[in-house]
Amino acid sequence: MNINNALLNGKIVNIEICDGKIAAFSKTPLENGHDAGGKRVIPGLIDVHTHGCIGMDTMDADFERMCAFYAENGTTSFLPTTMTMGYDDLLRVTQAKTDFKGANILGFHFEGPYISPIYKGAQNEKYIKTPDIEGFKQFKNVKMITIAPELSGSEEFIKAVSKDCVVSIGHSACDYETALRAIDCGANCLTHTYNAMPPLHHRNPGPIGAAIEKNIYVQVICDGFHVLKPVVLSTYRTFGAERMVIISDSIRPAGLPDGEYESGGLKVILRDNIAKLEDGTVAGSSSTLWFCVKKAVEMGIPFEDAVRMATSTPAEMLGVNKGKIEIGFDADLLIIDDDMNIEKVIIAGEEYK
Repeated sequence: MNINNALLNGKIVNIEICDGKIAAFSKTPLENGHDAGGKRVIPGLIDVHTHGCIGMDTMDADFERMCAFYAENGTTSFLPTTMTMGYDDLLRVTQAKTDFKGANILGFHFEGPYISPIYKGAQNEKYIKTPDIEGFKQFKNVKMITIAPELSGSEEFIKAVSKDCVVSIGHSACDYETALRAIDCGANCLTHTYNAMPPLHHRNPGPIGAAIEKNIYVQVICDGFHVLKPVVLSTYRTFGAERMVIISDSIRPAGLPDGEYESGGLKVILRDNIAKLEDGTVAGSSSTLWFCVKKAVEMGIPFEDAVRMATSTPAEMLGVNKGKIEIGFDADLLIIDDDMNIEKVIIAGEEYK
């Protein structure tokens, strides 16, 4: 499927697609081309931190409906994100079928089980473990892992696994010096920055201060609730679109009405699109990644940068050939109108229907 009359970087272009990749740009219309009608084309979104949606959860190990929902809402690639659970449950997830129509599953994000009980958030404390290199080796296709670097054995673990997956600091009570050492060992990201970690303090900068100093990647839940506008803007101005990654951190109730749900074995109450545990702990979001991108624009981040933070920046962090509309990149694309409504989703050069 070729695309004609598409607005890309302020210019009308025709995009030739071959074997699921962007092959060329043409000044003349291409055969078998969809007419974009002068509407904007952007890369498909990449969500590196999402637990679930429409009643489904990564821990269910059943991804067909999730892949469809994400694709329908503009996310063309994602990392199904696990909860802190037992090894048997995690193994079942990583062994599940992932090749479905819709959004591409690029691998898994393990949010735990190597996290701090102090900042466990909406994770189930009884499944928390100390870092275990040999135990972790049984899991295949893990592209990101969230870890609390103050735990015993963390530095050795980070050195061992950071060659093959992104190590992200999160659900952690670590101090600045511990975070610096973790980054020097290979950690290269903060998990849902500001949430489930010590705050940035001028005499105790903590993991956020270490991230600023080392200029690593930072995930931000940009739903307008988890992190408020002034802090989102401050993070964007500090790290730039090259290091800030917009995530949804969506959970099972995303796309569903208010009510009571389950996540990681814990009851979650969704009210007014805000998900919390029974004790009031914030428990992930009910937003799509496209909603978060639009919210970032609403907050004052330039459209191009908001899109970058949900496309090429996470792609660069993961080292995948996605997130850019350039020759040789995967043809995962969105056609959107002037009101930022998604009109067409294209995955590997084929329209998703």
